[in-house]
Amino acid sequence: MVSNISKRKLFEILFKGLPIGCFLVDKNLKIIAFNESAEELTGWKEKEALGRPCREVLKSSLCDKFCPLEESARLKRSFIARDATITSRFGEEIPICFSSSTVFDDEGHVEAGIEIFRDVGANKRLQTLRNRIISVFAHDIKTPIAVTGGLAKRLLDEKVGPLNEKQREYLKLILKESTGIENLVNELLELLHIESGRISKEQTTVNLSVFIKEIVDEIAPKAREKGIKIREDAETDLLPIYLDKIQIKRVLINLLDNAIKYSDPGKEIELSAHKKDGWLILEVKDQGIGIPEDDLPHVFEYFYRGKNSKKVADGTGIGLASSRAIVETNGGRIWVKSKEGQGTTFFIRLPFSPDP
Repeated sequence: MVSNISKRKLFEILFKGLPIGCFLVDKNLKIIAFNESAEELTGWKEKEALGRPCREVLKSSLCDKFCPLEESARLKRSFIARDATITSRFGEEIPICFSSSTVFDDEGHVEAGIEIFRDVGANKRLQTLRNRIISVFAHDIKTPIAVTGGLAKRLLDEKVGPLNEKQREYLKLILKESTGIENLVNELLELLHIESGRISKEQTTVNLSVFIKEIVDEIAPKAREKGIKIREDAETDLLPIYLDKIQIKRVLINLLDNAIKYSDPGKEIELSAHKKDGWLILEVKDQGIGIPEDDLPHVFEYFYRGKNSKKVADGTGIGLASSRAIVETNGGRIWVKSKEGQGTTFFIRLPFSPDP
């Protein structure tokens, strides 16, 4: 057993030394502990914050319409990684990411509440700057590429005179490459559109068994060309689910297309769906070349392509980044498990939301 004095010391070490803001409130939402990181972020000293209502210290953008600690007490649940804005003692508005929870006694009465929060302003500024640079670059390069492709096509159509075979060969190559760059720019702009949150979610009721079969039927001709079989496996007792059919289908088609690219003829790919702990789990499993261990942490990054993938098929390195953005926009997560030479499995976790 840890003595009471040891517990207090342990609390002080952990609470005071946290590199993110943290405070505790009593059942009346008055601050009873306030760590050093919270002091630095808000401008309030602990001795000044103690005893004050947390709304008076934080001046959160949520205080007047939705108090996470009050809701946590009412619903008996935690709020994890939510975004908000607080106003420091000096009037600075600070974007934060916070998590909050309530502690109950043995009889179910509220004893205290805890909230941790961190400044995400620097990350948001970097993200905005990155997106702005990429967007400007993409838009600036899109027009000259389109013009180049258009001129090459006019020459191929012999609008300005006949061509010999060598000239025709070179122009076809120019047109192919310019079209490829134009497609890349369009994919990049679309990815920025998705990541910015401007993508519209069109959720509809989906019968999962039918949904999985439709996807397999659509990609099957490409698989047959390579002698690859796609097997579907959706739990038969799954209820219809409410999700963005168009965007999730796009993600699964992309994963299946990659599985086909990086699998040898005669291999098998499996698309499965099942429910686990209140979540829908989708899996795309192949018997392909696999992903080297060093590449695994980077597969969802912009333009990243594994060392062995470049030897097998062409690609832009945007497809998986787009898939990640779409899944996260729909409240889910995507991850991968793989061993080089032993195949790859992509997992998607989505909220299992029956039709309301």
